[in-house]
Amino acid sequence: MTQQTGCGIKKILIVYATAGAGHKKAAQALERRARGYSGCEVISADIVDFMPRWIKALYSDGYTLLISRFPWLWAVLYRLSDSPLLSLVNVHLRRFSDARMCGRFLRFLQQEQPDAVLSTQFLASEMAAYAKAKSLLKTKLVTVVTDYGVHNFWVNPLTDLYCCAAESTRRLLLNKGVPEKNIRVTGIPLDEKFLRGRQRSEIHESLGTRAGRFTVLIATGGIGIGPIETLVDTLGDHAQLLVVCGHNKALLEALQKKRQETLRAFGFVDNMDELMRASDLMVTKAGGLSVTEALSMGLPMIFFCLLPGQEMINARMISSLKAGLIASDIDAIRQAVLDFKEHPGMAESYRKNALRLARPQSSADIISATLS
Repeated sequence: MTQQTGCGIKKILIVYATAGAGHKKAAQALERRARGYSGCEVISADIVDFMPRWIKALYSDGYTLLISRFPWLWAVLYRLSDSPLLSLVNVHLRRFSDARMCGRFLRFLQQEQPDAVLSTQFLASEMAAYAKAKSLLKTKLVTVVTDYGVHNFWVNPLTDLYCCAAESTRRLLLNKGVPEKNIRVTGIPLDEKFLRGRQRSEIHESLGTRAGRFTVLIATGGIGIGPIETLVDTLGDHAQLLVVCGHNKALLEALQKKRQETLRAFGFVDNMDELMRASDLMVTKAGGLSVTEALSMGLPMIFFCLLPGQEMINARMISSLKAGLIASDIDAIRQAVLDFKEHPGMAESYRKNALRLARPQSSADIISATLS
């Protein structure tokens, strides 16, 4: 249904960065919701597209390389960049370098002059704030924090509103000096297809799987990292498996060669909502978007292969609230799967806890807060 904006905001820029899939998915959910308002122009942009080619490759591909091959280095960089002792140095160095590699994006902002900038990634927020500071842009800057933790990179004094995942996230923002009036607990943007869809039995029929069999969804992000083949071999006798390999073609081919009756392997998918709806349990990394989507489905999670930093924070928060648990190795995952399978009461408790944490109207609330 089309709604009137009822405010002075006539043009919204929704901006993200393709460093991982989550920021883009969050932006797309917001864009679809924002287009339901009449009298408001909505445009979207990937800040990475405005970088020089070599920096673009370094920014997106470098992130993938770090988290897949050198997670220890990622952990070091994360902790150093989030250190309060180094914060002042980090801020000045980062703004100096970012402004130079994102010069085209700054010119784009100056040309478009949106009434509101809605950002789902910290670099995009940083550059919009920089444009405001240099009087290149007069806009309402809304930063949507797409994790349950808050790295220092998300925080900028020229941000007008922070939309965050949970009450615990709000407290972290307060501890980092953000005024309470500038924070709104909305949840992470959720695509509305996660709120409604086909019946579970219909989905299983289309997948060629059995609706009555205990089903585990295995998904480890867009790049498909982790000991997935070993995990499939370990769980194959205990559950029906739906495995999302993302862009990892070698993994997809290896799983398809198994020709295992209880296994369905997929590449990069756009029907994660259906795969979640068809499942009893999800074994996953703890990306902010994946966690949010699973909570909306009441889908208990087992976290593994966690990235130091934001994913570990996400997993610990969900684990502490008994909507998921952290497994340290393959044997721990196997035991956790058996516990959920053999104890329906435990599974139901985790399901209810997940639904209590869900914020199904997150995208609508964020757009409403932006337009108010």
